Amino acid sequence: MFTPNDLIDIAAKMEKNGQAIYLESKKKVASPTLKSLLQWMADEEAVHADWFVKQKKRLPLDFQEANLKEMVPNVLQEMMGNKTLALDDIDFERITTASELMQTFVGFEKDTILFYELLEMFIQDDRVQKGLHKIIIEEKN
Repeated sequence: MFTPNDLIDIAAKMEKNGQAIYLESKKKVASPTLKSLLQWMADEEAVHADWFVKQKKRLPLDFQEANLKEMVPNVLQEMMGNKTLALDDIDFERITTASELMQTFVGFEKDTILFYELLEMFIQDDRVQKGLHKIIIEEKN
């Protein structure tokens, strides 16, 4: 079973991986409009990743979790590597219009929303819940 800290680690990693993919993809497209949209999405992912990292400080590990983290450090991070959810199979070089790019963003955001709604069930701190809910709303928008 994952701990809330594990799930926050995964969420932060997803956002960082999404940011990296958007920045790398920005180099592969020619259109200034597409470059701008990719930069905007990368910036959004960075803000969300930073928020998740800050939440780790609000969720202290209990004794069992701390022992597990000591025995198996960063296993989830290593398992994820550079993976995201919907972005792994996208060939950004084939995207030629803003509409196609927006559809790609929507697919990724839908996957992350589902994950964050799952994560929400494990978070008991009201402030963290509210912040996560705000990110879910941003992702939906």
